Amino acid sequence: MVRDYAEAAYQFVRVKRYPWLTTIYAIWCWVSLLLFIAGLFMYRDSRTMLVQYLWSFYVMLQFWLLCRSKTFTWKKTALFMLLGIVLVIPITAWTLMGAHGLIGGRTSDTWSIAVITPIVEEVWKLLPLGLYLFFSRRASSMSLGDYTLAGAAAGVGFQLMEELSRRWLNSGIIGRTYGYSTTMLGGETIHWDFWTLFPGRFEESFFPTIMTVSHPVHTAMVTLGIGLAVRFRKRLTNWIYALPVVLLAWSILEHAAYNGQNALPDWVMRMNEWTGSGYHTKNIFLLMLLLGLVLDYTALNRVKSKLSMLPSDRYIDPLSELIHLWGSFFGRREGFSSMMAWIRERREMGFILLYGNAEALSVQEELRGRMQKHLRTVMGITLLLIGAGLLAGFAAYWQGHAQLDSSACFSCMFDSLQNWWDRLSFREKGAILLGAFALALLFVGFWPALGFALTAISIPGSGHEIAKNIRDPKRLLTPENAIAALIALALSRVPLGRLAKKGGERLKNWLEKLIKRRHKPEPDIPRKPDVDGPKEKPDPDKPEEQAPPKDSEDYVHWSKAKYKGVELYDSKNGALGEFDGIDVENGIFYEAKSAEGLNRIHPKTGKPQQTPQQFTDKQLYQKTKTRINNLMQKAVGTRTTPDGTSEIPALEDIKNIRNFQFQLDGDTPELRAAAENSLNRLRQEFPDYTFTIRFGVK
Repeated sequence: MVRDYAEAAYQFVRVKRYPWLTTIYAIWCWVSLLLFIAGLFMYRDSRTMLVQYLWSFYVMLQFWLLCRSKTFTWKKTALFMLLGIVLVIPITAWTLMGAHGLIGGRTSDTWSIAVITPIVEEVWKLLPLGLYLFFSRRASSMSLGDYTLAGAAAGVGFQLMEELSRRWLNSGIIGRTYGYSTTMLGGETIHWDFWTLFPGRFEESFFPTIMTVSHPVHTAMVTLGIGLAVRFRKRLTNWIYALPVVLLAWSILEHAAYNGQNALPDWVMRMNEWTGSGYHTKNIFLLMLLLGLVLDYTALNRVKSKLSMLPSDRYIDPLSELIHLWGSFFGRREGFSSMMAWIRERREMGFILLYGNAEALSVQEELRGRMQKHLRTVMGITLLLIGAGLLAGFAAYWQGHAQLDSSACFSCMFDSLQNWWDRLSFREKGAILLGAFALALLFVGFWPALGFALTAISIPGSGHEIAKNIRDPKRLLTPENAIAALIALALSRVPLGRLAKKGGERLKNWLEKLIKRRHKPEPDIPRKPDVDGPKEKPDPDKPEEQAPPKDSEDYVHWSKAKYKGVELYDSKNGALGEFDGIDVENGIFYEAKSAEGLNRIHPKTGKPQQTPQQFTDKQLYQKTKTRINNLMQKAVGTRTTPDGTSEIPALEDIKNIRNFQFQLDGDTPELRAAAENSLNRLRQEFPDYTFTIRFGVK
């Protein structure tokens, strides 16, 4: 009855009377996120908080992966973690303040640190699980993995705030130099290590004799004991409830012994030594978790005839589930998310049939409907993958027995696509982006439409990279591209809820481009020389890539520009760099670069003093990037140089120019490839600018 009233009150507030609360909550979340991002740049404590949150998230992820028999969703698990922060922490603090108000004393007293605090903390960390068991309709059908996750998540939330407080308070010279948990006599007492299972253990670095595992391990061990007692109380009588009581007493003893080192009576420390001084707790917990997983899957196989199974399944076991998940991981994202949901819901249905009471059985039909929907999706994706494999085999056979003419060059199509895209102005590109967004908005919501539009324009913008991958698939085996491919695959396959569907594709493209910037292309890879369009296939008897004719309509030598030698200066009259030539009417900056002596051999090393890539990165990329930033941010005016024209444009007249034309006196295939690579970096960092280059200009 209490559950019915609580659920009715929740639905009344959420749906019937106050639907605007959802809107207010969404606005609050976005404002909080923006303030947090701003705080990362402005406040050191904000960055400290982010570091501790990432460590706590990593611990929670370890529990999530180990509890293979779970039926909890990540959202529900995160709710337990949140309760560990907003519920357990305040109640613990109020309890301790109440105890000191009644008894007196200070929080630094031994009886407070080593007696009251361990008892209060270890008991109140069980409160989130107790609330769930009391209010949830399907609490009776929880798996042992669910019990473990509930305790671990509450412990992670509690430890997050505890460790964050330590980081904020211990921010003195020692903490900043050697670590926030470093002590003068005990060394490093808290260990966060990426390669450690359940990091965050408390252990002295100098001659360690005693330690305590992290809060999540203690609470997860106790809640797992509660789950075992609930599961087997009918078979082993109520005496089985002694198991979680003993585990709780063990956790309190370990916690108290660590807090009260050199202050508690010898018999307390001796009892702690008998239990391993904290060094065996994690191993005992792992053995208990393994036992819980075996019991869970053994129970599920007792009702497998009533559950949906894939044709290849004979038993329900974690290994076959992982095989199915990995198989769908390399398929489409929808297949992976549906497979993961179906596996979890199948376990949930099994535990409802095994242990569910009347309230748990009431949600059986709804769960069965969701499970069948995901099963149909999984089977459909499987059939599609089989069909795609057959089609790929047919295509490979046909390609081996047919010759394509040059007009059917698939990779050339992407080269031409980027050549066309690069010739477009900023306004034209913006119009295409808005058009794609408006078209998608007819069928989907705002954020999916924006993701579709950004993805659509990224294809022509990456045409050369796509074409090179088609021509030479081995390029993907380089470390840079392999990392980009793995990140893109993970972002497109792992279901991250609405965030993955709406923003995952844009984040994936951004990461791919970020890694590709650092990839230096091979000198023999043909590159787009300028934006005048694709070049004809070079004749072997002619020199490679002739420079464009000097008398073409769109060619102007930099020395013929109306304004030459225009220098920028800052508020202190300091020089910020100069432009070789400026055409204000047509909106062009001209930059002349000399590559003479580029391959000059250094007499000591016997190697060129700088490679073509080093030359273009410095002369084209770095100097132009600095020039643009100075023009838009630091410059307060313009002045002529000694060799410049007497008349020069004002600063406001050149700020709107978005076209750079470089004129380089050298011309080799290696120099062209290096220059195009540097210009691509500029195009990616300054998408509203146009960068072109001409070679062989004296």
